[in-house]
Amino acid sequence: MAEDKIFTFDQQSMRRISAAVQKSEGVKDRKGSGWYPVKGGGTSIQIGKTTAEWTKGTEATIEVWKKDGAGGMEKGEGTFKAYNLFVDVEAGKFVACVGGWLVAAECDGG
Repeated sequence: MAEDKIFTFDQQSMRRISAAVQKSEGVKDRKGSGWYPVKGGGTSIQIGKTTAEWTKGTEATIEVWKKDGAGGMEKGEGTFKAYNLFVDVEAGKFVACVGGWLVAAECDGG
């Protein structure tokens, strides 16, 4: 399924796509505003869940998770690797990773 995959573009590809859209749609966007320059590196956020305790300073293999049709979350297909610089994360917790780095982790409610 397409929603299980994460697609990213390098800076050169983002600029080419932006230029093609601008050429096709004109100098201004559909709302009449001027186009902004392309920014960003094309890296996507990945949402996953830990399968074991993830210790600070280590790499882990994380299960991919995605939104389901009802707005909740369900296990997707595959895994990804990421490195944790911040804190120990318990097993079974949601995490957000960008470019192979942990950027957020689910905490215990309280």
